[in-house]
Amino acid sequence: MYLFNIDFYDRLYDQNGVYEKLNKDDVLGMTKEIFSFFKYQDKLDGQIKYADVSRRSVAFFTENEISHMVDVRDLIFKILLIFYVSLTILILLLTLLLILERKHIKRLKGTGLVFVTSSSVVLFMFIILYILSMNFSHLFDNFHLLFFPQGNFMFDSNSLLITLFPFNFFYQYFVRLVIGSTVLSFIFLFIGIFFLNIHKIFQKRLAV
Repeated sequence: MYLFNIDFYDRLYDQNGVYEKLNKDDVLGMTKEIFSFFKYQDKLDGQIKYADVSRRSVAFFTENEISHMVDVRDLIFKILLIFYVSLTILILLLTLLLILERKHIKRLKGTGLVFVTSSSVVLFMFIILYILSMNFSHLFDNFHLLFFPQGNFMFDSNSLLITLFPFNFFYQYFVRLVIGSTVLSFIFLFIGIFFLNIHKIFQKRLAV
């Protein structure tokens, strides 16, 4: 998962020139603090030195930035809750199918349908997201207006939050998320198709 992968963030920071403005060690330390904050384990009270050693001042999150991060944390919690509940339901369906259905042939068909249906729904969602992302700036703005209607997501270009996470950071993050999720969905789709094909082969043999 990309969400709490420090190496993934490190690559994106490097590609977006974050280390040219802020001290690398401090940036990675703050990122770990953000991870802990998103897990309800820490506060956002750290500081980051600038890459330019001649600058004696340090960067830190303002109250408005922290307020937005609290909203982001709440949204992440809801998304993860939906994900894990959906995953639990999928596992329960497969388990019930294996327990209640005694005929192996029907098990294959049922398992295949579960994989095909779930992966198809996810793929459809990401196809829609891909189409919308052709104008990522518009998608990004509408995303914030929808999920942060209180409007505390506008910051100066020199703020710590924007310096750490510039616009292109989110675009690259989004692209990798869509690609990773699409590949995973195709794997589940092919697994489902495989089960359905095995089911057809067994049916033909029994019909002979």
